[in-house]
Amino acid sequence: MICNYCERTCDIAEGISGYCRMYRSEAGAIIENYPDAFLNIYPVSSESIPMLHFYPNSIFLLVSTIGCNFACDGCISEFQTTRPGTLEKVLTPHTPDEILAIARESSCRGITFCLNEPTVSLPTFIRLATAAKNEGFLVGCSSNGYMTEDTIRQIIPFLDFINIGLKGSSDERYRECGVVSGDPVFRNLKILHDAGVFIEVSIMYLFGREDEIYGAVDRIRNISQTIPIQVMRFIATHEELNAFQPTKEQAEAMCKTLQKTLDHVYLFNTPATSELDSRCPVCGETIVHRVFFGPMAARVLSCRSDGVCNCGYRYPHQGDIVPVPIEDTQVLGGYRSIMGAKFIASFLNVLGITDESEIDQLCNTVIINGYLRYLQDQQDSLETFTSMTRYLADLSGRHEVGERLIGYAMQVATEIAEQVQNAEKPRVCGVFCHPLSPMYATKFGNTLVEMTGGLSLNKQENFRESSHAEYTVEEFNRLNPDMILISGHFAPSIDDFLTTCRDLGISCRAISEKKVYVMDSEYSSGNLGWLISLMDVANIMHPELFSYSLEKEKARLETFIATVSA
Repeated sequence: MICNYCERTCDIAEGISGYCRMYRSEAGAIIENYPDAFLNIYPVSSESIPMLHFYPNSIFLLVSTIGCNFACDGCISEFQTTRPGTLEKVLTPHTPDEILAIARESSCRGITFCLNEPTVSLPTFIRLATAAKNEGFLVGCSSNGYMTEDTIRQIIPFLDFINIGLKGSSDERYRECGVVSGDPVFRNLKILHDAGVFIEVSIMYLFGREDEIYGAVDRIRNISQTIPIQVMRFIATHEELNAFQPTKEQAEAMCKTLQKTLDHVYLFNTPATSELDSRCPVCGETIVHRVFFGPMAARVLSCRSDGVCNCGYRYPHQGDIVPVPIEDTQVLGGYRSIMGAKFIASFLNVLGITDESEIDQLCNTVIINGYLRYLQDQQDSLETFTSMTRYLADLSGRHEVGERLIGYAMQVATEIAEQVQNAEKPRVCGVFCHPLSPMYATKFGNTLVEMTGGLSLNKQENFRESSHAEYTVEEFNRLNPDMILISGHFAPSIDDFLTTCRDLGISCRAISEKKVYVMDSEYSSGNLGWLISLMDVANIMHPELFSYSLEKEKARLETFIATVSA
């Protein structure tokens, strides 16, 4: 039987599954292997689908299954797309009515199929979409667009919006993702546009592959130059891919070039960029102000409720603009469930679990049973680490290993606490990549400051997502920190950071005395690497007391882990 859902058109023998492993041939028909079974179900904002011009700041219920018809290096969803064979054990059956009940409970405007390719679960998606439309919900998805024309025609009646993720423009680039050509994707873009489906396009920017971006934009412009374009700065997931990761400056320059010929261009995966804002093309005023909110996601901080600029220009969007909530958002940004599961996977490695099928099953178990969401809601602390270790160790049948890891961590933490007991407490401000993007009070970097004898201004000021996603120069100068600690993720160089501070007019003791430090990103998260970060911060806080060799301590930690988990 020929599977006609995507352009692979797999020829599937009786009882065998096709490339994506989500369909099989049975009695002369193509059958879903896991009908009406889901992995992720949780609310997200429209900017985390991501859609920036469709019902801005609204809440949608994200659903996903498993599997994909592509095979892209560096895929952020790798564990649930390229290795779906072991995940069916944790897929949870849900009827469309049950999912819509969750959507109503979460005050969602619609349903969106994200994180994996909807084409590999098309009958399930259509059943859910049919029920959702009948109940008045909006329906959309994120897709690589590699569907057959028959599939596109089949889903158009149910689609209000779609984000098409492009890999580039050339057949060579698409072959790198395991398919033959990108032509079907651009064909489908035009079909969707002509049918009136609201479209936004995302495209991955790999350094050195700029021609792929320009070529794709030319093809999109031939369809419509009003289609919003989201440039996804490639973030390397493996060391061998580092060369393809552009800098913030390179990615922003790319966007500014594209803005000369396209109406709406945005930059994702880049903290502290202004290229997520929707600005008036007439006078330059910001109409919608957004910030980084995790991989492939943005968060609205301020917006004009009607989308109309002072000069009269109307920000082009479909649907009403929801006001920014006063309290912290209750949605997960972007691919946080995926990133959380990757963290869990790295910790399972520490517990001695190396079999991919076991890792997949355990990672997805913590998604299905709600533990991952619970964990993400907790304040990062030594107590959270201890409870998480015991939970995962018990879940995987490695209780003794977990207790020995906890003992090691407690020993290191206790030794440092005893040394700093009578030391002076430097006042420390933790920031995320940019001086006006403070770490929220719940983040582990602030806990490390306190564990090493510092006073965390972030905790003292109770920095929260709802009120401190950005900071003013005046507020920063008022704090006048003795030290500034930059989170290692996405961190600029110290020189670049100091230049930014000078350009902004920031003046404080930490800047004048050049007591600005980057927490080593290699160790700041995952498995037991935070212990190395603890020693790193101890060196920074009290160089008169500590002189840890991070490389030696890392080797000692790795030896201990290997011995315990063997």
